Amino acid sequence: MANIIFCSNCGNQMHYNDVKCECGYSMSLLEKTEINKKLSTVNSNSNLLVADHLKEETTSSHQDLLQNYSLDSLYISSTSAKEDYELKVNFLRSNLLPKINNWTVAIQEASEKVAKDKVEVYGRVIAITDFILKEFFGPFTIKENGLEKFEEFRDFGRYKLSETMFDFDLDFSDIKTVNFGTIGNNIIGSVANTLEVGSFKELSKKSEWSKSDFNTFKTEVGVAIAGELISGVGKMIGQTQEAIKNVRVADKELNKNLENVSNVINSLSIEENEIEKQKRLYDKCDVILDTCFNKVLKPIVDELNNDSTYLEYRKARQPFDYEQEMIKIDNEALNTKIKVSFWSCLLYNKKLNYLSSSKKRMKKMGKLDRYKELMNLLNINTHKSLVDFRKFENQKNSEFKEFEKINRRVLKTLPSYTKNKMEVRKFASVLNRVKLNIIN
Repeated sequence: MANIIFCSNCGNQMHYNDVKCECGYSMSLLEKTEINKKLSTVNSNSNLLVADHLKEETTSSHQDLLQNYSLDSLYISSTSAKEDYELKVNFLRSNLLPKINNWTVAIQEASEKVAKDKVEVYGRVIAITDFILKEFFGPFTIKENGLEKFEEFRDFGRYKLSETMFDFDLDFSDIKTVNFGTIGNNIIGSVANTLEVGSFKELSKKSEWSKSDFNTFKTEVGVAIAGELISGVGKMIGQTQEAIKNVRVADKELNKNLENVSNVINSLSIEENEIEKQKRLYDKCDVILDTCFNKVLKPIVDELNNDSTYLEYRKARQPFDYEQEMIKIDNEALNTKIKVSFWSCLLYNKKLNYLSSSKKRMKKMGKLDRYKELMNLLNINTHKSLVDFRKFENQKNSEFKEFEKINRRVLKTLPSYTKNKMEVRKFASVLNRVKLNIIN
């Protein structure tokens, strides 16, 4: 039985036999056993992404090539030398290179699967901080309540989610296939909101490469090297077989190319170990978030969702949420590039040009239908100019802040708030543990 587990109350590491965590919480034997079982599954070989036999078969074939397919120092006839050379070439082409290729493809697929594991963890962080900052304490009370740390965790989740999607060329449809577990369906809305605010697109302008970038680059380079090796050696074999008169010259050229084989195999081995390590890391973070959310936050979420005053607030807030969504779409549209007709600018007035360009931008973004739907829900007309939009934005932001200010006075008095606010604050330790696990 593994000795190291984590506290279901704060997420910090503890020993299985510890009576209490440093936070003061005492876990039951059942809780400890369940956590230990989950962590054992995470660390078991049955959870590996790349089949062991791929590495074993490749390295074994490489050793066979080095040991059994070297030309003799002395040949009585050139025919014997040619036969030995052709055996070596055939073994390389039919045995070793296909195994390198299969292993490479498996590592590439494993890397893409781990990307979805990362998305799942970052999505959970976003959803949890979204609940704490927007629903529980309120979106305009971060400084008032000293919640800057949760804002940092939210930004961390948003950036890392966007970074992962950029590095692995994922889109929103990939997000929808991820199992977010017990945190609930609202997580999709939180993740969608993150992508809408533009952080994903901004990553395309990165001037520096992150650690995540380099890990992805290593995998891509490993795949490229293996591909080049296979195509390059295949081409070279064809060339040397046409000029086989001097077998030793051909073998010498082949051996030069084969010097890269050891480097490729070592690179793939390192990359496989790194991917499996990442798999265990993100699975562990997922277990911590899921377990601690169920233990600490889910009862609070359920309590709020059964509170009539809170539900009335959510219903009254709906128009403000629609307005904020419209403002986000408008701002994103302003940063979306489109082709503008010279003649349209010349012949149409400012209003028509603004309306036309806004429509084109939103259509390019794939959000024109949603924008029209929001206008219908709010029963308002589209903005006639940029000045008109800015006036709308300022007015609606001001109205939303005033709405929150008035309603938070009531929400702060609810038993579901007063008795739980310290528990919600303590969840910072869980998020901090997950963040430290990822960045260290």
